[in-house]
Amino acid sequence: MGDDRFVIIGGGPAGIAAAISTINAGFPPGRITLLEKGDRNDPSRTSGFGGAGANSDGKLVLESAIGGELKTWVGERIEGLLEDVLDLYLDFLAPSERPAYEKMRGRFSDPAAGARIQQACIRAGLEYIPADIIPLGTTACRRVVDGWYDFLIERGAQVLLNTRVTGFAQGNGGWSVTSESGETLRARWLLAAPGRSGHAFLVRALAENGIPTVNGPIDVGVRVETDAQLTRPLTDATWEFKLRGLIEGSHVRTFCVCPEGSVLVERYDEDLLAVNGQTLPEHPTGRTNFAVLHTIYLDDPCDNPAQFAQAYIRTANILGARNAIVQTWPKFAERRRSRASDLRDSFITPTLASALPGDIRLALNAKSCSVIEAFMRALDGPGLLEGLCSNRTLLYAPEAKFYTVRPAQLSAELESERPELFFAGDGSGITRGLVQASASGIVVGREVARRAQ
Repeated sequence: MGDDRFVIIGGGPAGIAAAISTINAGFPPGRITLLEKGDRNDPSRTSGFGGAGANSDGKLVLESAIGGELKTWVGERIEGLLEDVLDLYLDFLAPSERPAYEKMRGRFSDPAAGARIQQACIRAGLEYIPADIIPLGTTACRRVVDGWYDFLIERGAQVLLNTRVTGFAQGNGGWSVTSESGETLRARWLLAAPGRSGHAFLVRALAENGIPTVNGPIDVGVRVETDAQLTRPLTDATWEFKLRGLIEGSHVRTFCVCPEGSVLVERYDEDLLAVNGQTLPEHPTGRTNFAVLHTIYLDDPCDNPAQFAQAYIRTANILGARNAIVQTWPKFAERRRSRASDLRDSFITPTLASALPGDIRLALNAKSCSVIEAFMRALDGPGLLEGLCSNRTLLYAPEAKFYTVRPAQLSAELESERPELFFAGDGSGITRGLVQASASGIVVGREVARRAQ
């Protein structure tokens, strides 16, 4: 039966939520091992304790229709889980901070404002998804992550940083987990929550264990940066406007809106870098950035959709000489590359100073470019983001999200067809955001604690 340990692969929000929830449900902390390939404050922003979501913008989107399909497995429990996730974050802020965030409940889901936005979307041929959002911001969310770390260490859980897992296998009534250092851990219960940067590892491990998988979608696109005054009618009402379109038979959406924020780089490894965004409330920039993502479903004969997204990232990295590339909207629309002179003539300057001018269309596939351009023109409409398609807007690349392959069979407790092997988070293809990733970890943690009783 192994040694009755609970081993967690991945120190992102899913893995951390699982560890904390297991302890809170009475499981002995000394029998928990959490393995994370990154460091405490990892410069990659895609690895490290806290993961990509909790170490970037820290928005809590309390809406089951946004951030993944966790409801597919947990059903109506999803609403209670969202409340549990809120507690998981706010409980680790200073007591004096919590009331201010609690007062935000409903602040960005006003029905009257939502109705106005929805009417504007109907005119533009788009859809608005209202959501209750609490924007912690990067600084506050990192304090939460620090609190999580201290909680686990103080209670005696084993947190192994800079530990890259190379595989796992079933045998002798439990699971064995191997690391790059050659060490092997034994576990009664195993949770694979490797995050988006660990997706390639997970695909390989699933194949090695003969676990059937299904392909999910990939998201590829750009990060848009514009004047905060232009977006304020929406961000004041919603903070993060969730807008979707169906263009040329494809789904396209806004994602990760950062009012008064800045664009930043995240690294998947030494060869892959992408762009993301963050908001530091104490340092407003006068800019708003957000992703525009084209969702692509690849089926037979494609057996590895992630490689398609990686090809986009690699091509953009080549064009930018291992830097992000930036392009003004007029040049993108004219199908001409941007040069330094175009950035000087732009009405805004890039918040990502290291980005180099280039041509996003050389890296991104033609259909995605067409869909994104049409979507942005639709956004530039009355009651939405009027003036977006102008010399006041920049596009950055590459922006892509990996969560494509997941186990074909998962129970309501996120257990695979192999007993005591669980999956959670974005890298496992179950979720697509901070809150639902955390919620999936809570599901697994509570189930492990229940079985151990």
